[in-house]
Amino acid sequence: MKQEKIYLKDYKAPAFSVESVHLDFILNEDFCRVIAKSKIKTLTNGVPLQLNGEELKLVSVKINDKVLSASEYQLTDEEMIIASVPGEFTLEIETQLEPQNNTSLEGLYKSNGIFCTQCEAQGFRKITWFLDRPDVMTSYTVTIEADKAKYPVLLSNGDRMKVEDLGNGRHKAYWRDPHKKPCYLFALVAGDLGVIRDTFTTSSGRKVNLEVYAAHGKQERCWHALESLQKSMKWDEEVFGREYDLNEYMIVAIDDFNAGAMENKGLNIFNSRLVLADTNSATDSDFHAIESVVAHEYFHNWTGNRVTLRDWFQLSLKEGLTVFRDQEFSADMTDRGVQRIEDVDSLRAGQFAEDAGPNAHPVRPESCMAVDNFFTMTIYEKGSELIRMMQTIVGRKGFRKGMDEYFKRHDGQAVTTEDFAAAISEPNGKDFTQFKRWYNQSGTPVVAIQERFDDKSGEYHLTLEQSCPPTPNQPTKEPFHIPLMMGLLDKSGQELALNCDKIEKNSDGQHVIELKNQKETYVFKGLKERPVLSILREFSAPVNLNWEASEEDLYFLMEKDTDSFNRREITQKLAMRLMSDLIKQSRQGKELKVDARFINAMKTVMNDPNMDSAFKAKMLQMPSLAVLAQMEPVLDPVAFDKARTTLRQEIAKANKETLLATYNKYHGVEAKSRSTKVFGQRLLKNQALHYLADLREPAIYEIVAKQYWEAQNMTDRMTALMILADSESTHREKVLADFHTNWKDDSVVINKWFTVQALAHRPQILDEIKALTKNPTFNINNPNNVYSLLRAFTTNLVSFNNEKAYEFIADKIIEIDPKNPQVAARLCSAFNFVGKLEPQLKDLAMKQIRRMVDVPGLSKNSRELLQSALQ
Repeated sequence: MKQEKIYLKDYKAPAFSVESVHLDFILNEDFCRVIAKSKIKTLTNGVPLQLNGEELKLVSVKINDKVLSASEYQLTDEEMIIASVPGEFTLEIETQLEPQNNTSLEGLYKSNGIFCTQCEAQGFRKITWFLDRPDVMTSYTVTIEADKAKYPVLLSNGDRMKVEDLGNGRHKAYWRDPHKKPCYLFALVAGDLGVIRDTFTTSSGRKVNLEVYAAHGKQERCWHALESLQKSMKWDEEVFGREYDLNEYMIVAIDDFNAGAMENKGLNIFNSRLVLADTNSATDSDFHAIESVVAHEYFHNWTGNRVTLRDWFQLSLKEGLTVFRDQEFSADMTDRGVQRIEDVDSLRAGQFAEDAGPNAHPVRPESCMAVDNFFTMTIYEKGSELIRMMQTIVGRKGFRKGMDEYFKRHDGQAVTTEDFAAAISEPNGKDFTQFKRWYNQSGTPVVAIQERFDDKSGEYHLTLEQSCPPTPNQPTKEPFHIPLMMGLLDKSGQELALNCDKIEKNSDGQHVIELKNQKETYVFKGLKERPVLSILREFSAPVNLNWEASEEDLYFLMEKDTDSFNRREITQKLAMRLMSDLIKQSRQGKELKVDARFINAMKTVMNDPNMDSAFKAKMLQMPSLAVLAQMEPVLDPVAFDKARTTLRQEIAKANKETLLATYNKYHGVEAKSRSTKVFGQRLLKNQALHYLADLREPAIYEIVAKQYWEAQNMTDRMTALMILADSESTHREKVLADFHTNWKDDSVVINKWFTVQALAHRPQILDEIKALTKNPTFNINNPNNVYSLLRAFTTNLVSFNNEKAYEFIADKIIEIDPKNPQVAARLCSAFNFVGKLEPQLKDLAMKQIRRMVDVPGLSKNSRELLQSALQ
């Protein structure tokens, strides 16, 4: 298989259009037949027809009903080439597949007796030879024939036309999607599944049939997903004016799935973990994730399906935009400030690390070896931040105007990021020429801040200077267009008027600094005293601040800032300063000492009766080791863990009674409720329990064990299990054994059991991980099992960074890669941090990277990521 890079600059419009396609699937146990009949029009004369295809067995190929001889076409590992074709013609290709042997989980495969497809990004070419590119859009009709008893459910995209009994124990379903779409949005499911049903009435009065399918016995755990779908449909009508356009909307839960979910038109296929939920089996965060992802895939109906991407380099056109939309939806469904904190925490832990690693790439990349490697946090989460910055610049009203223009201009088209930027900027009279550098330049910009107050003139001078560190193939960067939301506070915490002629106002009347030059000074006039700066409010741009603010100002902002995101942000900044100091003490062999002022500030937070529970839990949360690793010049796992543990222990010691009181106040309150308020109370209660457990006292472990055995919901049970799994408590083995006994037959829930063990900081953890791979409930061919155990272990900075762990994970990548390159590539990210390691550890990690790269036949997915780490 070819492993050359492909480049955005080489894009050429398709030489052929597909006017329509009819797909006929004949599903059997040992093989399947696929007959694809396409009406094709030549757009560029004299060009051979080059169709994509991989791992296919050809039965026949016809043009205008004439069977082509072997001399009239050429087959390679990746293409069918027909040198001469008419101007308009019907192409009929029959292929034979073996879905039961398809371990890549791309194209058509079988999962627990269910036929299923996954065609994004390039899986359709494993079903039939086709022009497998997103800018070739066509209408699909589909027939599916199968054994009626084994596969009573036959689903595809669009609207169900009819189902007929063939009289021989088999039946046939007919589907038609009236909307043109690229082949990556094609979907098929055939199996024996349970289902729940409801309807949704659109704003124009049309009734849409809603169905959610899952394995029999599990369909009753799908109601939360269905309710989330109904909320999403209503929200998209109200906020963006987008109405659903088919008579059917279906979701199917599948256990074996490489990703989270797929937005196939009218037939979303989901990883089971993002559909199945009830209070006994799912945590509060599971409920929240399901609501968010169901919304995400639904919102794709307009941002991804109705308007799609021209080529895969434009992936963030749909993914970044749709992540932004699902984040806004989640903010409206819960608490906007807390949701923003969660989104930024995720961005910092994952995407900022990606930007600082060997595989850093722009939101719109210039080249790739494997298209599947585009599905990164940079494309999704950073892409979302670019959309958010556009909204900040033009305001919410202006952004809605731009979105309306985008759909008006491009409905039914395959477009680019430039097209989107133009649709937002032009109706709002904005020039986004410089802003588009965000799409082309990789790395996380740094904004340095300098402040000066002139008592005599009453002027406050704010100087901002931007820079961006070198990233692979981009040693230097041009200045970005950075929107910064800010405020000035007086001594009592009141907002001051912003009298500065360089500050813009968006359509909502918000003041926004638009930093475009490398360095710029902003002068604020008419001030009676030195103000306190509050900047990067709501995290208005994905940047790092280089701001040596005084501790007086930071503690003031922690208490008084009117922007809730920034209050918590300042708390994190103070904690990072403390942990950095503790790391230095640890590396110098000194006794670790924590500044009492921070401990007292945490006490103030805990005792604040007016603070929302969920927000208080976020205020008490300390920065993760993943974020700490980005800030420190050297990744020293032992020192990191010691510093963070010491800080948490000191907070717990000083606030033990308050923590116990908080725990007792909320323990058992509305244990089965799923309201946002109760979610926040449970979050705070379990945060308090985590702090108490850091004291490592037998009496506290008794409380934790009691919570496990008496838990009335999975959130409380998992909190207790997580704490005990990372302890030497006598309760540890009992609760782990009990959880396994109760949930070993539930493929979704048992993965939680794997993860809590993979994240433990125990000396013998590698041996325990190896033993878990031999557990009967672990299947290395199941992506969720791999992610929950092996991938989770690679994120465990404390336990993963040693020679034997590197070798173990390299062995697993080599084992998985031939079966499922996408899953293997996701494991390769374990080695993204090599540049931060001390020399001895770096040499050990590099040895394993070289060993993997030298494996003959290593997939282009894994090779591309590992080779970058070697450079």
